[in-house]
Amino acid sequence: MSKTDETPSQLPKEIDGIPIDPDLPEDFDITPNYDRPPSHNAWWRRPYITTDRHEPESYEDYLARLSRIGYEPDYSQAGWEARQQENAKQWQEAWPEGIRYNLRCLDGGAWDRSTNYGFFPSLEAAIAAAKGLSIPDYDAY
Repeated sequence: MSKTDETPSQLPKEIDGIPIDPDLPEDFDITPNYDRPPSHNAWWRRPYITTDRHEPESYEDYLARLSRIGYEPDYSQAGWEARQQENAKQWQEAWPEGIRYNLRCLDGGAWDRSTNYGFFPSLEAAIAAAKGLSIPDYDAY
């Protein structure tokens, strides 16, 4: 299987102690740090990696999304489809495996969510960055 054929469910759940696409507690990235429940405690200062793939939006979904918020479309269907093709091309150029690997850590760097430590074009690069991560002690400031 090539790396571009991997789905998140086929990726390992952990490599060298770094969780991959972990099942995070509910509201994990929308909870003020001072209101975090005990279920979030295990994630403090523990780097993890999430994955994203390019998922084009259909023209019908685009129109529905805009109508829900009261906007008129900026693109004709042909223009929208051309834009989606360009977006897919740019995604593939930036993320050759077809997956963007996001390194994150709940460390107090943001008041209500985990800190983003970067986007990586390969799982190996993200793991290396996670293993070399120096997590600041924000409580010391």
